[in-house]
Amino acid sequence: MSRQGQLTKAVTGVTLGNMVEWFDFAIYSSMAMIMAKVFFPTTNSYNELIAIYAAFAAGFLIRPLGGFLFGPIGDRFGRRTALVLSISMMSLATLCIAMIPSYHSIGIAAPILLVVMRMLQGLSTGGEYGGSCIFIAEHSPDKRRTFFTSWLEFGNIAGFLVGGIIVNVISSVLGENTMVAWGWRVPFVIAGLMGIVALFIRLHVDETPVFREMQAGKAKATARAPSLWALILKEWPQLLRCAGLVAAFNINYYIVLGYIPSYLVSFMGMSETFSANLSLIATLALLLFIPVFGMLGDRFGRKRMLTIGSVLIIISAIPVFWALQSHGMAAIVIGMTVLLLGMLFFEGTIPATLTSLFGSTVRYSCFAISYNLSVSLLGGTAPLINTWLIQQTGITLIPAFYLIGGAVLGLLALWKMHDRTGKPLPT
Repeated sequence: MSRQGQLTKAVTGVTLGNMVEWFDFAIYSSMAMIMAKVFFPTTNSYNELIAIYAAFAAGFLIRPLGGFLFGPIGDRFGRRTALVLSISMMSLATLCIAMIPSYHSIGIAAPILLVVMRMLQGLSTGGEYGGSCIFIAEHSPDKRRTFFTSWLEFGNIAGFLVGGIIVNVISSVLGENTMVAWGWRVPFVIAGLMGIVALFIRLHVDETPVFREMQAGKAKATARAPSLWALILKEWPQLLRCAGLVAAFNINYYIVLGYIPSYLVSFMGMSETFSANLSLIATLALLLFIPVFGMLGDRFGRKRMLTIGSVLIIISAIPVFWALQSHGMAAIVIGMTVLLLGMLFFEGTIPATLTSLFGSTVRYSCFAISYNLSVSLLGGTAPLINTWLIQQTGITLIPAFYLIGGAVLGLLALWKMHDRTGKPLPT
């Protein structure tokens, strides 16, 4: 097979597999209210929402452990090996969630089982995103690496979109009572089956040229893999830089796509239909423009693109949330458009940027560790933290402050970063 054919196969196979994670995220976001009633029934809707967000966050809190597990596997035994193992674990845990009885059937065991399965999912995704970025980046030509890796983000958003659409279709067909009774299980079955298909594809995708060279002895350092402590001591500047960029990227992602729809319903009194339609339009817009911003990243430089995105978020976050609170249709649409534009500067360029921070022999470990620590502390916990802070303080601008904080971290990470756009990955 030609190099272009191998690249196309790698991008397709890995992107489809990574979609499963975001499909699952869309399920939780779209069915948060329903799952709260199934697993955490109380008389207080705020407490139900916080409880289900806490269960969701549990999967993120264990992701660093997944990074420590899958990172060394990817560096020692192959990028493809780690990705096959991660999607297998994810698919199994997702199918198990679909079979958990409700709280009314088995009591406290129900939410406990949900949290355990979420933790298994979190463990598996600890090696998923970083491995996917690395796999595509190591297959890509230097001059178009940003564009090809941007398709990974396209796949993520597509998974989020498809998951949301499927939940909406099933909900409209079955109705709320049936969804609470058993309908919520159907999307998880679909996600698990998608994972099995992705597993089959990954088993038939070639290993990256970089790792094949390492296997052939051109990178003998893999035979003497450094200890975790030695790795941290040597790579800590790049680990911190990666974590800062990941914080800016994921805070933006989880607030804009994952949290604002529930925010508009829970705190602004908007209808669920309006919120769902807004989320759908936003997701379609991202799908359309992510590859475009990937191409722009190759042309104008990834560091420049990320800097523009961070500054845009800082100066617009508070005005945008004032617009969201205005209840005016035009103000809300304009506000969301600005936030989406800020997202796109990250969506199109962040996979290639993060991959280029580390040398080949420690790339998977460093990426997985720093990425997942940052996501766990600042990204996946964003819905829970923002909901709790708003409930405690009554300040509905909390998400705007959270966005600004993430963007500031991003700018700090970009300071003195060497831009490797169009250049070979470090060895």
